[in-house]
Amino acid sequence: MLLKIKIYFIVISLVILGCSKSNHEKIQNIRLNEKLANELVSLSIKCVDQKYPYKIGYRFVDESSLKPHYELTPSFYGCWDWHSAVHGHWAMVKILKDFPEISERDLILSKLDKNLSKNNLEKEYEFFQQEFAKGFERTYGWAWLMKLYSELLSWDDERAQIWAENMRPLVDLLSERTVLFLDKLSTPLRPGTHANTAFSFSLMIEYSKIANDTELFNKIKEYSIKNFQGDKNCPISYEPSGTDFLSPCLAEAALMSSILNNNEYNDWIYNFLPSLEKKEFGTIINPPEVLDPEDPGIGHLIGLMFHRAWTLKEIAAKLDNKKHEYLLRQIAKKHSEEGYDIMFDSGYGGEHWLATFAIYNLSR
Repeated sequence: MLLKIKIYFIVISLVILGCSKSNHEKIQNIRLNEKLANELVSLSIKCVDQKYPYKIGYRFVDESSLKPHYELTPSFYGCWDWHSAVHGHWAMVKILKDFPEISERDLILSKLDKNLSKNNLEKEYEFFQQEFAKGFERTYGWAWLMKLYSELLSWDDERAQIWAENMRPLVDLLSERTVLFLDKLSTPLRPGTHANTAFSFSLMIEYSKIANDTELFNKIKEYSIKNFQGDKNCPISYEPSGTDFLSPCLAEAALMSSILNNNEYNDWIYNFLPSLEKKEFGTIINPPEVLDPEDPGIGHLIGLMFHRAWTLKEIAAKLDNKKHEYLLRQIAKKHSEEGYDIMFDSGYGGEHWLATFAIYNLSR
């Protein structure tokens, strides 16, 4: 009888191990191939010139402000709001760069050619020159614009260089404004939504390295060391808030991985996240529960899965402790899979932006 019980438990253990291996392989297999790229970029293609529904994020100061948004910002007027339109264009550029023969190639090129024209981007520049727009999309939208610009700048394509040149005055303006803003920002913003300072900094650093914007890079590095390097015991167990699409703790940890060298980072991260043991890693272990994916706020949690995934990968790449590196990569894979499985159930409230986060994550 005891022998039968032992055999039974051995069989059960093997089945569990087999399932674990199968799940591991399934998560491992999420890679940005052409089929997946086509599926994801179709969402951005659909929304970049979809005028409505739209959320206006600037102030009206008088009757002259009362113009359709697609006249005020004729490059980035789709995808629900300005910043989503910007990173929807980034998603199309990124996919076309990585998969130049993708089936939607001609459609993507036509939309980029129209929306990133010199005339349209001059109007975008004029819009940002107005007093009421000086803080518009600061700093999340600014960061994505810089990311789009740097993606174009690093693309060996004649049209991309023309589009980048059309965009450069606006990028230069927002880079200058960021430097001035950081001189006045006494403390970083740490929510799990658009205003998060560390998240914007990460995108801006990627831009600054490609565009050789040393003034912005040095300002971000100086500000980050001053305001983030002394941080300890980030309250991961408080995450997420119900409508977060960013992890405040992981956004900061990922940013610092791009600023500190390996030794400095390994000293810092274990004070900032005191434990990377599985049983103590708070609510980061499992993807957040999304009870209503079509609710635009609650659906933010789908994007959080992708943000957690790519930041965990960035943190893991800098760790000396291989056990902790493996743990973070496994959590990242779990979040990538869950996010992808649910994102197409989110309706337009999610689809207008989630493709960007999925593509950014899967291309890391």
